[in-house]
Amino acid sequence: MPRDSRRTRHTRRTLLASVAALTSSTAVALLATVLPGPGGPSAGERPPPVRAVGTAAATADDRLLHDAEQRLLRDCMGRHGFTYRVFPLADDSGARLFPYVVDDAAWARRHGYGAELRREQEARAQRDPNRAYFAALPAERRAEALVTANGPSPEGLTVRLPGGGSVRRSDRGCVAEAQRRLYGDLGAWFRSSTRLGVLEQLLRSRVVADAAYRRSLASWRRCMNRAGHAFATPAAARASALSPVRPLPKEREVERALAEVRCAGESALDRTARRLDRHHGGLLAEEYRADVETRDRLRAAALPRARRVLGDGLPA
Repeated sequence: MPRDSRRTRHTRRTLLASVAALTSSTAVALLATVLPGPGGPSAGERPPPVRAVGTAAATADDRLLHDAEQRLLRDCMGRHGFTYRVFPLADDSGARLFPYVVDDAAWARRHGYGAELRREQEARAQRDPNRAYFAALPAERRAEALVTANGPSPEGLTVRLPGGGSVRRSDRGCVAEAQRRLYGDLGAWFRSSTRLGVLEQLLRSRVVADAAYRRSLASWRRCMNRAGHAFATPAAARASALSPVRPLPKEREVERALAEVRCAGESALDRTARRLDRHHGGLLAEEYRADVETRDRLRAAALPRARRVLGDGLPA
């Protein structure tokens, strides 16, 4: 059997790292979707096109489902004698809103690359009452809390990942209970949402490897060089601006981000990235049509349950 290429191994490690980030938190990474209707296509009718896989800003439905899951998790932990405080779905970062290149001048003028948004998120994480609560528990009690939340071991649910490898997690504990109550079929939800979440990284790697993207990127790079910002890629420009070691002053961060926006337009990198994202996202959605349809069906069924869980109020 031939060995994996270096590129394949790198992609696999990236996907595994991505799914580890998804499954290590009690919050579920929810993608914006187009929800299917209650009925399927009639006999002989071609199934409707599947929504392209990709990143989108969080929607009201995403926040509703997140808040309901948090409420269910809080109630479950409370029944077992532990305190859990619900937290809102995190705001979208610049990297999520602009996965390929910053192309919104108004956003860049206000946020630059989003350094202050990142600092605010980090500050909120530091103020998280759950972190302080669990840190203050005695070691034995803390271990009990983790088992109560996540189950005794990562056994019960398994999903094979695109690109190879697999992820396991428990089908017991309060996180599993909250998701089971919300989505009904816990195994189907875990498999479909995890696989599609990981596909975001695969989609991005396909877009930036596309010859059309590389041609526009070369033009973008020349434009940025002329503006005094010598970076090989938008990701490198963002990483430099957001460096925790040598962060840019806000005015320089905004200046660089606005130059990126202008060069994205002049080079057509913005339009090329959007076109390729739709193209490759559509191909991936067709390839993983069963997962997309399962996720959308479970989300559609979960929305009225979420409204019942939350009632007329907000998470407390």
